[in-house]
Amino acid sequence: MHARSGAVKEGTGVAAGGAGDRILRVPVRRRPALLVLALAGAACGVGEPGFDPPPLDAPLASVAVGVLHTCGTTTTNRVYCWGWNRDGELGDGSHSDRHLPVRVVSESSFALVSSGGGHTCGVTASGKAYCWGFDLSGQLGNGGLAGASTPVAVAGGLTLRTLEAGGAFTCGLATDGTAWCWGWGAHGQLGDSGRVDRPAPVAVAGNLRFLAVGVGAQHACGLAVDSTAWCWGANDAGQLGTGATVDTVVPVPVTGGRKFTALSTGFTHTCALEASGDADCWGDNTLGQLGDTLVNRALAPTRVLGGLVFASISAGGSHTCGVTVSGAGYCWGSDGNGQLGSQPAVLCAASGAAQPCTRVPALISGGLTFGSLSAGTQHSCGLTTGHVAYCWGLNDRGQLGDGSTGGSVTPVSVGKQFGP
Repeated sequence: MHARSGAVKEGTGVAAGGAGDRILRVPVRRRPALLVLALAGAACGVGEPGFDPPPLDAPLASVAVGVLHTCGTTTTNRVYCWGWNRDGELGDGSHSDRHLPVRVVSESSFALVSSGGGHTCGVTASGKAYCWGFDLSGQLGNGGLAGASTPVAVAGGLTLRTLEAGGAFTCGLATDGTAWCWGWGAHGQLGDSGRVDRPAPVAVAGNLRFLAVGVGAQHACGLAVDSTAWCWGANDAGQLGTGATVDTVVPVPVTGGRKFTALSTGFTHTCALEASGDADCWGDNTLGQLGDTLVNRALAPTRVLGGLVFASISAGGSHTCGVTVSGAGYCWGSDGNGQLGSQPAVLCAASGAAQPCTRVPALISGGLTFGSLSAGTQHSCGLTTGHVAYCWGLNDRGQLGDGSTGGSVTPVSVGKQFGP
């Protein structure tokens, strides 16, 4: 997941979602460290009427979905973002929501971008990390706690090859494969043996070397150089895959010893791909996000049903999406706001209320051929093999990028894209 999975009202620990979406309750702290997001209709972060940004300078090369915003890099290594912007997570120097893509204020060439809860981070072509947006817990990594509406350099002088922005923390991999994390640490999600916030990068314990890292709301996972998966942080739903539900403050191996080629972390679940293209997920399955019809949670890797062969996978808030080797897009899990991009098959009971869901992979409508998919909390986006971005689901803050605030249960093209 490129995001945490719920917008949290300040001081309450209660996540505010769209109609029918799961209510997430998290421990209330003396200084709440999860992203503080106002409810729809708040005075801050509203879009500017008539705002009409220039088109993208080149085709999109990637798309990364956050909680209420979306970002992408172009083939010219520029970053554009759209959606919620109360805390400057779009990086355009403003605090106004944007219903169409706007360019991040930076002359740096970004190799990748990752959208989190209320912050965004990117890595330049030279390996320098920058973050922008909300910073209550140090998730920007620049040593302070002040937010920024334009990119600020991550402290420590690390050269990173990848990173992921999570709920209120961020992790990245250095060129030597060591993992570093910063931001909110109450559940051990920084992996540094502690449970305190860190406003600058700290090394993940264990001296492991990783090929990839995934960051969720309160846990993180890494794919080690021997292709085994390791996880750390919150484990209340079994999202660490250890066979238990005990939090850990250092990396622990996912049980079963399976070898994986990719992994992705959602809010309270994790998914990974085997070399065969089979998908395995573990953790919370209340809304079908594991792709299994028999259990409400799994403490160890469980095969996603359907027999599909996946090339990539993305775990979101309470849903998951994947691209098959033929470029077909599938999603499964919660569909309270149309984030699956298909017709839901059943109703799932969560927090005492039933909501639409699909417990097995469902084909995304529209017949598009995808190169990648990114699952957020209540919306999803994908990039076709022709470098055209589409989004679907909740759109109250313009996170679908089509110039409106109307949601869609089927993919809609992001506006202002490069082309004739």
